[in-house]
Amino acid sequence: MNSLSPLTPAPDDTIAEPPLSLTSLLASIRPHDHEDAVTLGEILTRIGQRSFAATLLVIGLLMVSPLSAIPFLPSLIAIVILLIAGQAIIGRHHLWLPDFLTRRRISADKLRLALDTLVRPAAWIDRRRSGRWVILTQWPISSLAYVVIIVIALTWPPLSFVPFSTTLSAVGMSFLAAGQTLKDGIFVLIGYAYLALLVTGVSVAVAGVL
Repeated sequence: MNSLSPLTPAPDDTIAEPPLSLTSLLASIRPHDHEDAVTLGEILTRIGQRSFAATLLVIGLLMVSPLSAIPFLPSLIAIVILLIAGQAIIGRHHLWLPDFLTRRRISADKLRLALDTLVRPAAWIDRRRSGRWVILTQWPISSLAYVVIIVIALTWPPLSFVPFSTTLSAVGMSFLAAGQTLKDGIFVLIGYAYLALLVTGVSVAVAGVL
């Protein structure tokens, strides 16, 4: 079997376009009542194979949720982020991930709990969409956001042994991905500013300890 395979297409063989709002995007990946678990491939298929930014946004938000406390999950998600952001930078039109990643299963109950905690933040973002500074979401400027997201992901494996340690950087990643998904440069700017403050704060804290 090829180590890289496309995500399983939707039943009607069509590829879903990104939902118009973050609220509806999260609703699209909510497990059905009869499901005990869902695979990563099923989640990504529901988002859409062409929705690189939307996929990164969902991943970022889930890493802000209680799911980030699951041991080794940040390391696994970091690999997924590297592959998705890398493909976005090189301009692929459809998302491909290794089979061993798409077959990974997530408890439906844990996913529902995570999504429930994200309802209010998602509604807050939807209410504040401005549609301004769209140029920051267009190539080649948008590539910078994906590069920053890759840098964030690279910090997660060393932090995966400390519960919730990836949450702060996941917030910044979520703002960057939200800007790309919603075509709103204001969220991109917020993401850059937030991450700059985070790096400054961590640097000051480390300097104080040393």
